Amino acid sequence: MDNDLRVSKPRLPKAYTDEQLVFLRSHISGFETRTRGHVRGDAKKFALERANDFLARFGLPEELQGIEDAEPRFREQIYNWYKNTVGRARRKLEGRTRPKKTASHDHAPLNTQTLHPASATPSIGENGLTWGPAVTTPPTVQYTAQNETTAQNAEASSQIPPAQSAGQMQFSFQSNVPVASSSTIALNVTPAALRDAFLTHGIDTATLSSLIQSYVLSHPSPTPLDTVVSSLFEAISSLLSAPSSSRTVSFTDLISNVVRRFLDACSYFPSSLLHAGVSGPLAGPRALQMALRKSSVWSPLSSSSGHASLADEMERIAADRQRRKDHIQWAQIHAAALELGMLSFRPNTSEIGYAVPSSQTFSEMMARDAVWEADEVEWVAGIIVFRALIRTGSANRKVEYEQLLATYERRWKEIKDEARQALVTEVLLGAREDLAHLGETRVP
Repeated sequence: MDNDLRVSKPRLPKAYTDEQLVFLRSHISGFETRTRGHVRGDAKKFALERANDFLARFGLPEELQGIEDAEPRFREQIYNWYKNTVGRARRKLEGRTRPKKTASHDHAPLNTQTLHPASATPSIGENGLTWGPAVTTPPTVQYTAQNETTAQNAEASSQIPPAQSAGQMQFSFQSNVPVASSSTIALNVTPAALRDAFLTHGIDTATLSSLIQSYVLSHPSPTPLDTVVSSLFEAISSLLSAPSSSRTVSFTDLISNVVRRFLDACSYFPSSLLHAGVSGPLAGPRALQMALRKSSVWSPLSSSSGHASLADEMERIAADRQRRKDHIQWAQIHAAALELGMLSFRPNTSEIGYAVPSSQTFSEMMARDAVWEADEVEWVAGIIVFRALIRTGSANRKVEYEQLLATYERRWKEIKDEARQALVTEVLLGAREDLAHLGETRVP
């Protein structure tokens, strides 16, 4: 009886650590891609392989240890987790969200409204917020072409984000002002609010996408996601500047997690959302790729003239130091996006009139050229991107990668800044280990 599956059926743990969530979510896009493929069972095979990786990295959860056939059951439950997660995302994208169970008054007789008219009692909207008696639920507004965006759109741009509690939204966006409705937030989305939304785990990616779309709708331009990418950069900056004692995961995982949130939010973009001629979910990766291209070019500040004051010189030095930090951070975002497969898209070239090079070509050019530049900050940025190339590369490039890595190792000895040298030391050691296992099945 103890081994009866109907009696003892372990369930997936209800809570994960941040590191485990980063691992699971980093493979959602891979699972979804396979669900749309033509190979039967490919998605399940992918999920079971990720379950093996999970077990190898984190071990079997304590509540499942000692139970017969625990590992096969756990692998099946990991598959169900991916299947349910992707299913929910698709339902939201297609507007097929399942109706939630409401209070017992849903089953009351039809004449209940005569006893409790809507004009006298606040109602609960679909987004989980309480609406006052004089407030009606704003409609969801579809996007129009850029040349049709008028003041009328600004009045009706209240696309309601999916369910969030009022407390979470109040804390994240207007901590000192009571939040009347999610539509009010959508009409007042600012770059600072977007930055906070990237960092607030209580805001799911569907809600984050709605906020991004609301901002884009009220700020039309040929490249409306530029500000969103800047907010993504600022969010990562605030994470990296936090005290090390408050972090539970590495810099790499922190950056990857935030970039992953942006990638997942992009999956909800409608086809009417355009950035540089690319529409729909690919608009986000396109915006990030353009930002990475511009940030990959380093241009030092010109030296001050002999007549500059001491204050001006100190300000110039501080600005130069910050620009160097930003250049390295963009390289870290570049590496995270490359590993997440975010830069490997190929837009419809007929829409934009020219062929866009693959991310592998762009990233390799940057990594190969940076090591020969004069400024050490370019060497640091180059080795960060180069390690991501190794981690996503194929075994037939191993000899080629070894030669370039040896060149970076020689550059390491020439780095004068201690903090940058320490960072490069860590990256070089990781790259050497990754290169040794290139072509093998590894745990991400």
